[in-house]
Amino acid sequence: MENENSPNINEQLRTHVKRVIEALLFSNADPLPINKIREVTDTILPLRPKEIEALLAELKDDYLSQQKAFTLDQIAEGYVLRTHLEYAPYLELLHKQKKVDKLSHASTEVLAIIAYRQPITRPQIDAIRGVDSTGSLMQLIERQLVEPVGKLEAPGRPTLYGTTHEFLKHFGLKTTHELKPL
Repeated sequence: MENENSPNINEQLRTHVKRVIEALLFSNADPLPINKIREVTDTILPLRPKEIEALLAELKDDYLSQQKAFTLDQIAEGYVLRTHLEYAPYLELLHKQKKVDKLSHASTEVLAIIAYRQPITRPQIDAIRGVDSTGSLMQLIERQLVEPVGKLEAPGRPTLYGTTHEFLKHFGLKTTHELKPL
């Protein structure tokens, strides 16, 4: 399936596989990795990851050309359907009743330090901030934005912290390399 006219698969089967992928994306709020998509599409037709990526690119182009209110984005090592930003005010009106717990200023500060300096220990965070960060760190772990990623090879072997896939998903990033430079 190197191109749309590939002799390996007819157009009807190709369209069916594309619609199956679309249904998978539509039914899943979390980014869907290629390997998960492939597990399902292999029950219809065995495809290489590049072939699935080509179908995903076609879906993205279809949504753009049809001027849909949503788009297909690649974030956190997976693919997800998301509403275009221009419709955000309308979604806010719909969901304004839902209370969203915002991060405190201290937690936001700790999260930024971890995101840019990871892996990092709590004492290193405290040294940067000048105050104890235990409460903020626990809140970030509870929200699954931060997680322990190892131990520092130093006396006491303090825990190292880093960001999670939930962090990437929350901020719409593929990797932490997409963070704006300081």
